[in-house]
Amino acid sequence: MPTDSVGCGVLRAIGRSPGWGLQQFVIEQIFPSDVLKGRSSMRPNIVIVQADQMAAQALGAYGDDAAQTPHIDALAEHGAVFDRAYCNTPLCAPSRASMMTGRLPSDVGCYDNGDDFPASMPTFAHHLRAVGYHTALIGRMHFIGPDQHHGFEERLTTDVYPADLDMVPEWGRPLDQRLQWYHTVDPVFTAGPSQATAQQDFDDEVVFHSLRYLTDRVRHNQASGDDAPFLMVTSFIHPHDPYEPPQEHWDRFSETAIPDPQFPDPADPAQDPHSHRLRVMSGFDQRSPSLEEVRRARRAYYATVSYIDDHIGRIRRRIEELNLADNTVIIVTSDHGDMLGEKGLWYKMSPYERSSRVPLIIDGPDHLVPQGRFAHPVSLIDLLPTLLELSEAPGSDTPGMSLLEAARRERDGHTKPQDRDVLIEYLAEGTHAPQLTLIRGQYKYVVCPGDPDQLFDLEQDPHELHNVASAEEYVNLAQALRIELESRYGIEQLTKNVLESQKRRRLVAHALQQGTRRPWDFIPDAEQRYVRGDFWGALDYGQIRLPQAD
Repeated sequence: MPTDSVGCGVLRAIGRSPGWGLQQFVIEQIFPSDVLKGRSSMRPNIVIVQADQMAAQALGAYGDDAAQTPHIDALAEHGAVFDRAYCNTPLCAPSRASMMTGRLPSDVGCYDNGDDFPASMPTFAHHLRAVGYHTALIGRMHFIGPDQHHGFEERLTTDVYPADLDMVPEWGRPLDQRLQWYHTVDPVFTAGPSQATAQQDFDDEVVFHSLRYLTDRVRHNQASGDDAPFLMVTSFIHPHDPYEPPQEHWDRFSETAIPDPQFPDPADPAQDPHSHRLRVMSGFDQRSPSLEEVRRARRAYYATVSYIDDHIGRIRRRIEELNLADNTVIIVTSDHGDMLGEKGLWYKMSPYERSSRVPLIIDGPDHLVPQGRFAHPVSLIDLLPTLLELSEAPGSDTPGMSLLEAARRERDGHTKPQDRDVLIEYLAEGTHAPQLTLIRGQYKYVVCPGDPDQLFDLEQDPHELHNVASAEEYVNLAQALRIELESRYGIEQLTKNVLESQKRRRLVAHALQQGTRRPWDFIPDAEQRYVRGDFWGALDYGQIRLPQAD
């Protein structure tokens, strides 16, 4: 257990770790002394709350009148809201690896949910830890591979999914020959309230440990006399399918008119083969939900979003109760969205807005976070440089831009929406080749070898109903955007890399299933926070008494 975590006795709780002198020497070799000396003693604490599969469009802060998300909405009211924030791949593990490294999935070499995340790749947790932040991960991050920390000093829960190479796609496999872990139609047909589920158990544990961690940091600083800042990443599994909210949250929507999908009909397979492949892979080509079943699934989804909002409210209250609010930045986001029946699609894996757009809200002290709504396209790879700015850590050679800087530039009129591109990659199951998407201003251009190119004018066609790639007035633009994509990617080489990776990982995964198995799952340390060793000292360490108003 880390030496500055809550734990056994007071001496161990407030002491430096044995290797502190060596660590300080290493830091000074990496970062110039003038950089370290220039860091503010009041660098903010940072709390990142990430939901899984939470579409921006399902939140009150993003205009959904049916949503019941008062805590997220309150953060948006005071903070910075990015109205066009995108994930860089609409799939869990590679989206999170991309977000944490500030690099595209193809640069990280993390293509899908069965791909190991290299331990040598710096993450924002490494960067902040190197400049004195205590870094903790609580909940889900879908790390695949033996490194289950990736820079976090402390991890307080295991993940909800296994860390092994269990979900390796096979592009040459017919999609109707479904692998065991594919998304299926079942969650849409079985949606509804549950008194207990594995996902509820997980998220309830995540919020418990998040609240306890905040308290523990105050304890540590109180005992040590040190106000070292912290980074807490709290990551929930909801509203990811299966859509099974607690009864309380289901009942909240008994009188609420949740909107039906606006365009539920599947796209023409000849015009949109990718959507057709996703439907075949999940079985929606064989079994279609009725309108009542769609409504039930969407109600359950909205209820699970409300459940996550309640957890965010608990975290906000604890921050306020511990007098941390004046120096804490809270960031709310997701790894991707959910189609929820639009275009006959469910879940993610699509470049359409409902799947690829994410909420991105930053709330914090006024001198750190520009308030307002910002319309310029941004993406999750912009989170790393944002955290570096907040922590006053040295910059990193990554393609993203600090979201705070992007907001300032937009507010001051120094940039236009088309001045900066956003890239989305999809390299996993349900395709046969790399699907690459470029967003420039109001335009979204999609390329996948063997499929028709797609171009959508999101200003004129926000629901992405009309592919104008071959329309006369858009031909030159489509050609320019394709040239841009081809200049950024060697698509043939990327295809070869993905196929070779899949082949290697299938062999390794098969071999590791033979004989004695040693899973890579993270197993939390046994609880040591209560009375151990120094009896009265441990009790004294555990007590927090904040100044009371007269």
